[in-house]
Parts: sequence; C-alpha cells; structure tokens
Amino acid sequence: MMGHVDHGKTSLLDYIRKTKVAEKESGGITQHMGAYQVESKGCKITFLDTPGHQAFGAIRAQGTKVTDIVILVVAADDGVKPQTVEAIDLAKAAGVPIIVAMTKIDRPEANVEKVKQELGQHNILTESWGGKIPLVGVSAKTGEGVDELLELICLTAEVTDLKAPLHGRARGVVIEAQQDAKVGQLATILVQSGTLKVGDIFVTGGTHGKIRSMIDYASRRVTVAGPSMPVRVTGFIDAPAVGDLLVVMPDEKSARQLSASRKVAANRRLAAKTDIVTLKEEMKTKPGGKLSIVVKADVQGSLQAIVDQLNNIKTNRDNGINIVSSGVGNINESDVLAAQGENGFVVGFKVDVLPGATKMAAKDGIRILSYEIIYNLTDDLGKLLIDVSGTEHKETIMATGRVLKVFMSTAKRKIVGIKIEKGETKKEHIARFYRGEDKIGDGKIKEIKMVAEEVDVASRGDFGFMVEIGAKLKENDRVEFIKAEDIPAELI
Repeated sequence: MMGHVDHGKTSLLDYIRKTKVAEKESGGITQHMGAYQVESKGCKITFLDTPGHQAFGAIRAQGTKVTDIVILVVAADDGVKPQTVEAIDLAKAAGVPIIVAMTKIDRPEANVEKVKQELGQHNILTESWGGKIPLVGVSAKTGEGVDELLELICLTAEVTDLKAPLHGRARGVVIEAQQDAKVGQLATILVQSGTLKVGDIFVTGGTHGKIRSMIDYASRRVTVAGPSMPVRVTGFIDAPAVGDLLVVMPDEKSARQLSASRKVAANRRLAAKTDIVTLKEEMKTKPGGKLSIVVKADVQGSLQAIVDQLNNIKTNRDNGINIVSSGVGNINESDVLAAQGENGFVVGFKVDVLPGATKMAAKDGIRILSYEIIYNLTDDLGKLLIDVSGTEHKETIMATGRVLKVFMSTAKRKIVGIKIEKGETKKEHIARFYRGEDKIGDGKIKEIKMVAEEVDVASRGDFGFMVEIGAKLKENDRVEFIKAEDIPAELI
C-alpha cells in the first residue's frame, strides 16, 4: 500500500487485519514498514504498509521487484498530494498493476469525482473515466468496500498468473532492519521464491549469517516460510540494509566468499562516490572543459562497451571525454603515469588497484575511481563532463530606452528618469548605458518607480530608476536593459 501521509493506509490495513496496529503508531503515522498476511476466501494476500516511500525506493534502486500489485491509497477528502504523485511514479517504474483504494469516502467533504480528475492528470485513468485502472471506494471506519478491494486483489493476482517456486533454496528481500538489545541484528524478510528454513545459511548484501529464528506476521514462531510470506529473522552477523536480497547458500564457506566479495564491491562503490565528489572540486581549478581518463576493465567485452559509451558522451559545447589509454587487467603504475601525463585520472571497472599504483597515485595526486556497474561509471563521468565544461555567459537585450533627466548623482548611485521605448525590464536586469556609440558602463538596478509608486516591471513609458553605477550619466544617453545568464553545459 502506498500513498500520501495520513491518507489512511495503516487504518485500512488495520481494519482488514482486525487488529489495532494503527493506534500503536506514533501520532497515527506509520514509523516502520510493516508486512502482514491475510486470507480472504482462500486467497492469501501479503500487504506492505510503507512509511513514505524511502524503503520502496531503496529496493527499487537495487533492481528488485518487491511487490506484485500496488494499492494506491488516496483520501477522498484530500485528493492527490505530493507523496501520491511519488507513489504513482514508483508504481509505474516497478511495472506492476495498480489498484486505487479511495479512502475516507464516509466523510461529508469527500469528493470522489474531483479525485478521479486529479488522478487523470497524472495518467491514472480509472475504469469509470475510460481507463483500465480499477478504483474501489473504501472506509476503514465502516468497512465499506473492503471486501470488494480484497476480491479485486485476488482477481488481479489470478489474471496476471502470479506464481513462484515453492521448492529449492530461498530468495527474499529485506524490507525492514533494526538492532534489538536482546537478539542483536534482525530483519523482516519477504520471501520471494523457495522455502526459507531455520538453520539456513544465507548472504544478504555484504554480510552473511545463519537463521536462528523466524517469527511470522502474527508473532508466532515458525520454522519454514514460503513465497510471499513475511517473517522476522535473526542470525545476521552484521546489519543488513533495506532493499538487500537474501539468498540461501549451500554452505558457510560459499556464504563467506560471496559476502566478502560483495563487501569489496560495496567499498569500491563508496570510494568511487567519495572520489568523484573530490574530483569535481579539483576539476574546477583546471579550466578548459577537458576530461582525460585511463580506462581499465576486467574483460575485453566490458572494456569495449565502456569505451563505446564514453565516446558517445558529448556536451553542447562540442567537447567530450578524452580516453588516453584503455586496457584489460588491474590498474598499475603505467596507468597512473599515463593519466598524469594528460592531467587526468584512472577509471577501473571490476579490477583491483596494485599497491604500487596506489602509492604512486597518492604521491602524485592522481585520482582512481573504481566501479562495479557500467551505468554508474558512465553516469558519473557524464555529470563530471558537464561540471568541467563550465557555464556559458549569455546576454539578451530585454528593453531599450533613453535618459530623460538625471535627478540625483553621487559617486556610486544615480536616480534617473528613463523612457522605455521597446520591451520591458525588471530589477534583476543590467542597465547598460551608451553615449553615441561609446559604452559608458553597466549599472545594477536597485529600484524602479512609476510616478511615486515602486514597481517590479517597467515597460513602454516613463519610469524613475535608481541605478548603482560609477559613470556620469547625461540626458539622451541610450540605455539597453540586459538579462545576463550563466548557462550550464548539457549532454547531447
């Protein structure tokens, strides 16, 4: 279930489960993700009650499909709100069916048609509006529409043929994680395939462990959990992260090896993230918009894919990425030297940095970025190219006029009457003065008045201007009002 804060997600789920979870939450707003399973006419449904959408977003970022159906909860008395829009975007990105549950329909201020119209503005076209997305009006207070919602969920699951293997080593996803003073690290796991059992050895993210205990959604101890069953698990060596996949391994040795390699990869990603920020700051002191790199990859196929993509990264300033050299294998001293010769840096994909190269890079101030995902590599370098390309200064004449009279003149400020002959100007524009063909100087507009009233915009007519300028002004001096912009580069 997803939707805007306080639109009744937990209250609706509370009614469905016939418990009082909603009253236990701080301020009536869900503090943690909950996962609960209910049964309706022989159909088992697992609900995820999300606190905002941070966890869902983290899971989506891992490339994990955590949900089969999204129930978009919208309050009939409040309509589409920012988190509703966020939920719509996340649901579309997940590529799963959407069912709209319109809550609080029992309230006098409920306006169902208005909410349908607002949903339509975000391409959520309900069936009554000629679309394909079902909408059910529900009330967590009276229970109206709840049975219809459950039937619709089961029907959608049947039509989309939602199935998962029951046998084999289990896979699941972490939907909640926390530290408990008595049992240590624990996490809520949504089993996605196979059967999870007490005693299973597993890997999740960069950590591993052995399942010591499992508790189901009804706080009962269980020894097995099948697909779509949420269970709270203990037995983690280190804290898992929301969105991490849990994979059961054949033995502890393979679990240790996999978790160790994942930890190395995570450290590489962290180092790359830190170094790219530092690199951006360093590149600001190196003008010219040039980005020179040495590329190393684990295999030829990956190297070719990376080089091809980097060669296609260009900006509208007609500059791109200069690949000094590229090759397969670990990063060595020769790579650092090659980067140094071009005032560049080294990029590695799924390779290690040899000790000599690390030492030389630190000594000579050469950055080394390491990646495990090609998209992250190309995305970072594309953004970096934009940064080093700098900005383009653009000036546009927004209005023209001439000086009618100089009312006051000090060393730094002038109050002048100006007749705007064409266009319109604002206080943020620059006033550029000319005498004949000679430029006198630029002034910053501090105030614009029409008669005695201060205004924000001056168009055709006579206006008084207070201008911050050192040059002396005279009657009949020509004025151009300039909009000045520093436009960043763009990838093309």
